[in-house]
Amino acid sequence: MTPQKTIYITVYLLLLIPTLSIALVTRIFSLKVMMLDGFSSNIIFLITCILCAVLYLIFKTTIDGYILPFLCKCSKIQLAVAESVTKEVTKQEPKQEANLPSYQKHYDAVAEKKRIEAEETLQRVLDYTMSELVHDMNESDMMTLCNYIKEFQFGIAADIAQTTTQRIRLTSDIKIIDLYHFGWNIGTQYKKSGLEIAQFLKNVFAEKLYDTEVTTIVRKLRMSGTCRIKIKPEI
Repeated sequence: MTPQKTIYITVYLLLLIPTLSIALVTRIFSLKVMMLDGFSSNIIFLITCILCAVLYLIFKTTIDGYILPFLCKCSKIQLAVAESVTKEVTKQEPKQEANLPSYQKHYDAVAEKKRIEAEETLQRVLDYTMSELVHDMNESDMMTLCNYIKEFQFGIAADIAQTTTQRIRLTSDIKIIDLYHFGWNIGTQYKKSGLEIAQFLKNVFAEKLYDTEVTTIVRKLRMSGTCRIKIKPEI
């Protein structure tokens, strides 16, 4: 037996049992109280069953045809009113403004990022300097050169002339073109102009470039020729 048939049987039994009970009580009442004969009592029993069935059909038709649609219509109206009120309240509610980010927090974050990037760039330039010029000067001059490079990172090349009291002495026959390329390679890491790079080289390697003008250095920073130090976009 399918579940659907079981439901139908259950519904009909729920309707049949009360109907038969009412009809049976009516028959007993007609026999015992009204003193009617058995045939008349059976007729009353059948009439009672028919009346119960008719009353059920009238009740069901009234419920399904009038009361339920009316209640559904009322429910829809109430729901529409509720939605309208909700939308109106939502419109009237002030919109929450977005929280503005903390200026100081972002300022500090950007400053810290720039500081870290500057330290990484400086370390990369110093490592490059050591690897390229370690055989061209003694340890003392190398340390002095590294200090000048630190000042060059954030300073103005023209002002370094006032601090370069100790000249760098080269112990090898490194070519001027190599110094040009070296200056260009480290200067571009600091985003320096050609003039700033030339002034830095002129001040730091004054003995090697004593008879070379700054304007000449600017023009020859990337000159081609036989050299040991090559032009490098990144170091």
